[in-house]
Amino acid sequence: MKTNSKRIILISFVLIAFIAAFWYFTDIFIYMFVAVVLSVLGSPLVKLLTKLNIKGRHLPKSAAAALTLVVTISILSGFVYLLFPLVAYEIQQLSQINPDLITDNVSNMLLNIETFLHENELVNADFQLSGIITGQINQYLSAINVSTIFGNIIDVFFSTFIFVFSVIFMTYFSLKDNHIIWTMIKKMIPVSLRENFDNILGQTKNQLIRYFGGVLSEMVIVGTLEGLLCYFLGIPNALLIGVIGGFLNIIPYVGPLIAGFVALVVAITSLLPSVPSQEMISIVIFKTIGAFVVVKLIDDFILQPVISGKSVNAHPLEMFIVILLAGRIGGILGMMFAVPAYTVIRIIVKEFYSQYFIANAEEDVAEVPDKP
Repeated sequence: MKTNSKRIILISFVLIAFIAAFWYFTDIFIYMFVAVVLSVLGSPLVKLLTKLNIKGRHLPKSAAAALTLVVTISILSGFVYLLFPLVAYEIQQLSQINPDLITDNVSNMLLNIETFLHENELVNADFQLSGIITGQINQYLSAINVSTIFGNIIDVFFSTFIFVFSVIFMTYFSLKDNHIIWTMIKKMIPVSLRENFDNILGQTKNQLIRYFGGVLSEMVIVGTLEGLLCYFLGIPNALLIGVIGGFLNIIPYVGPLIAGFVALVVAITSLLPSVPSQEMISIVIFKTIGAFVVVKLIDDFILQPVISGKSVNAHPLEMFIVILLAGRIGGILGMMFAVPAYTVIRIIVKEFYSQYFIANAEEDVAEVPDKP
């Protein structure tokens, strides 16, 4: 019993230390996580390249890892290259919008709302919706500082550079030296727990590969369906809307809502330079919302049960609570990583603590004296 108690204290101490490290160095752990995912996806290509026989010689592992990394970067860069013209076109469309036209339309809309509220006696006679909104806008604009904006841009650029460089560096060595990141973590774990670590690693890799494979498939299908529906419905920038919808689908629950809102902005701003009527805008809004609702229903009732449902063995209510807690702690980023993090935690608890509780239960049964 004392041995088990010492072991459980040691396990708890190690887990708390890793949780504290993750809390204080979240960005570094995210870099490592992305590098591990890319290395897992690229490892089959590395194996294939090292097996190639060119004039009796095999390609070195370092060269195979470098080529695989180049292929991965090229694919991602090609995706950005295809997407960039669409974003640039949308920015150009926004720059051509007449501010006076927007102001007049917004003022007319606010005036109609005010008239409706006053005629139905829903507000006081001195209530002015336009004045309230104008005051809020002026307050927001007055809080904008050019130096602050410039500083934020520099921070974003620097953080992006660090992220890209770190991920590329870690991915290369993870491809070159198999499981180097896991080996580094294993060296920090007490020797008595390393066998458990190997078991956890094996189960975690299988579960996470299934999960991220399902998430990736779901993102592609959702984005394709949204893009095709918007295209056939005649919604402007259907390809960009599909890409945004598929990408944001990785965020549980709120992702589709954010994607729908962004899609509405993209679709409406594509019409503004031509001075569209309210009827045209209403039709575009109705079609965009309808397309996203249809795809959301397909995702909820077909894709998720078939693709994602088998990857995580947990009740939907359980996962909903976990995602809410993760969102409360880490915001959008926390919601994105809630399911894989919870999967790892469940595997760790099962590996370290289940046997302890079972052993205690057996000891309690053995200590019960037989009835005379």
